[in-house]
Amino acid sequence: MSGRAEGRGGGRGRGGGGRGRGGGYKGRGRGGRGRGGRGGRGRGSSNDNDQQHKHSMSNGSSSPPKRFRNDNAAADENMVPSHGFEATTTKNNAPIPMDTDEAATTAPTTAQLAHMTQHKFANLQISSESRKAMAEVFKYEYMTAVQAETLPLILKDDTDCLAKAKTGTGKTLAFMIPTIEKILINKRKNSNDINCLVISPTRELAQQIGAETKKLLTFHQAHLRKVVICVGGTNKNKDVRALQGTTPIVVATPGRLLDHLKDGLANRMTNLSCLVFDEADQLLDMGFRPDIERILALLNPSAQTRQTLLFSATIPPTVTEIAKIAMHPKYHFVDTVGKDSEQTHERVQQQVMISNQEDQVRSIMAILERETNNKPYKIIVFFTTARLTGFLAELFNSVSSQTGYKVLEIHSRKAQKARERASEEFRKSKNAVMFTSDVTARGMDYPDVTFVLQVGLTDRAQYIHRLGRTARAGKEGKGGLLLSNYEEAHMVKKELKGMPLEPTPINVSVKTSAVVEQAKQNVGKDKTLRVSAEQAYRAWLGYYNGHLKKVRWDKKLLVQQANLWAQQNGLSDQPALQKRTVGKMGLKGVPGLRLE
Repeated sequence: MSGRAEGRGGGRGRGGGGRGRGGGYKGRGRGGRGRGGRGGRGRGSSNDNDQQHKHSMSNGSSSPPKRFRNDNAAADENMVPSHGFEATTTKNNAPIPMDTDEAATTAPTTAQLAHMTQHKFANLQISSESRKAMAEVFKYEYMTAVQAETLPLILKDDTDCLAKAKTGTGKTLAFMIPTIEKILINKRKNSNDINCLVISPTRELAQQIGAETKKLLTFHQAHLRKVVICVGGTNKNKDVRALQGTTPIVVATPGRLLDHLKDGLANRMTNLSCLVFDEADQLLDMGFRPDIERILALLNPSAQTRQTLLFSATIPPTVTEIAKIAMHPKYHFVDTVGKDSEQTHERVQQQVMISNQEDQVRSIMAILERETNNKPYKIIVFFTTARLTGFLAELFNSVSSQTGYKVLEIHSRKAQKARERASEEFRKSKNAVMFTSDVTARGMDYPDVTFVLQVGLTDRAQYIHRLGRTARAGKEGKGGLLLSNYEEAHMVKKELKGMPLEPTPINVSVKTSAVVEQAKQNVGKDKTLRVSAEQAYRAWLGYYNGHLKKVRWDKKLLVQQANLWAQQNGLSDQPALQKRTVGKMGLKGVPGLRLE
């Protein structure tokens, strides 16, 4: 942890605060320790979040959202009011009205019908600075359904709110607009308190939220415009320096946030005005629950004064359990999805393609050849592990002169700056291909994705989340699922049973076969590519070792298939494994492994 540093001269905390080294966190109780020197502004440029449009939605285009008040009862997945919920919708199940009449003035486009309403930002009771930013910086006139349904409720009082809302429907503004209003009410210019904390599951989404917030603060006073983004993969010392002085808003990922809280940052959050969890279900899916519980324990002194907001695309039991810990028992529940909207993924064209393992790379290249012939194209390909993602991106880029496209890559093994550059390039490009792991499955809103290809095992929820990268806001798009023959039974007959999967043949051209062979030869010639292939082999072995029942293998067959994978991907010998790794995977004594 970045608590210790060379040099002296830390800030003193009030009420018996200790002395930190090198400019630590300033606290009210104990002084925290941290590295670094003088404070600076947090950086982290990113991309706009949540698609938004200027036009209104025509009458009758969709059923209105539902709103319930929770009294110690969890919402079920279908959002049907159960015992303990008191309906608080307005007449005709319409959203809470704004301050003035809002008639539609402009005809909407097809893409805008999915999420837009007739409610205007200009009619919200918010600061003139925020209203000006909406009109002049964002250039938004009308609210999305998520914004129209949640903003009046959150602005009305300090009641906690759990909102079920899809990604790409304007969630960031739905929680940041009221958050900034609360900061304006509670913030003292020279106060060292942090007023707002936003927790995001991924670095990319955190950067995106930060960028949106900075735009929203454009016309506010300078001391309110500081937004610090704290994510893994970046220098902790820079965080410490950025967090010094007046810091109204912090956006963070759980791991990095927990580090800072333990080092004393929690002392500056005792008067937190607003705590936000974005993509709450994804936070829990990614295994952050222990970190979330530790964070909440450290933030407990602020529980009586803060407003807590949870936004989530789905509301599984894990989310309601966290809501019980983090929120006041009588929190508001808002459903902006509804039953009908929940099934939009079933209306997207979905292809399922089966190949032998030895033909998988050839199949991927053939599918991409087909899809890149239809310009403009924007394609996302999901793989099971970060190492596999990185290797295949390098492999495809080694023959990019033959394929005619470059592959961008985003995964946890890439440095944060590289991920940001790839994300920005993919967003801005008219024609682009991106290989990725699940860091982009949720939260990020890339415009105009034409095709999503998922390779290998997944579960139903993850499949739907990934598919949700395409056909957004009424636009066209389709999905594909590429499985090896040993994955077909589990995925098609069990995991995705009932999904509208269309069996689709894979047509591999002579040219594609030749290019794949060239790529495999490159593995033997290029040391960097060979090392990447060896790392992918180990990751592949570890991944399927955890899914033996799904593919109906024993340990011996697993090793045989892994060695076949190595051979088919250009490696002359299977890579060596450490004895410790073999032991941890329970593969000791299994024939076919090579030990270091």
